[in-house]
Amino acid sequence: MTAYILANNHTTDYDANLGAYRGRVTDVATSFGGRYLARGVPAQVLEGQWLPRQRNVISRWDNQAAAEKFWFSDVYQKEVRPNRVGTAVNDIGLFEGEGEPAPLPANDEVYMLVIAQLGASPEKFVPYAKAAAALITTFGGRYLVRGAPAKMLEGEYLKRTRLVLSAWPNMNAALSFWNSDEYQHKAKPLRDGTGIFDVALFNAEKH
Repeated sequence: MTAYILANNHTTDYDANLGAYRGRVTDVATSFGGRYLARGVPAQVLEGQWLPRQRNVISRWDNQAAAEKFWFSDVYQKEVRPNRVGTAVNDIGLFEGEGEPAPLPANDEVYMLVIAQLGASPEKFVPYAKAAAALITTFGGRYLVRGAPAKMLEGEYLKRTRLVLSAWPNMNAALSFWNSDEYQHKAKPLRDGTGIFDVALFNAEKH
């Protein structure tokens, strides 16, 4: 089953070491079969205050074992990762994918990332999840990830959240879904009072 690594990074020090990390990590990840889908700040924030202050990195892997092989490799842990130590607060999780594996993104593709901190009764979220799923399909989106991390690789924040990642053919399709009457006035109210939500759109990584 396809796996995804999501890194939610609050950068604190833009120094030369972070540049060295970015310059090397792509080649190392690619050598282990990883492909970056999106990196950086949101193209558009739809809801919440958390994501606008972060840099997010989303990578796709053939399966969880391949992602872990990269993460725990000597080349990453001993040669690459030390370059970013002290430059950011990092929360990084490994997530199981669903459906067909995400292909390398087309130039216009965008990703909608939802980070949800659900309340004490997560079952109240279920009616919303069902309604949103039907609409996402109708508007041309598809889910890549839904749920909690399969494994935390670094940090604690993502362990307390539910992540939803969907792919859209272009920005217009994603915004048409988000701004539709069906979503804003029928589906979205179903999650009122169920938690705290941060939602943003990210442009696809250029390959």
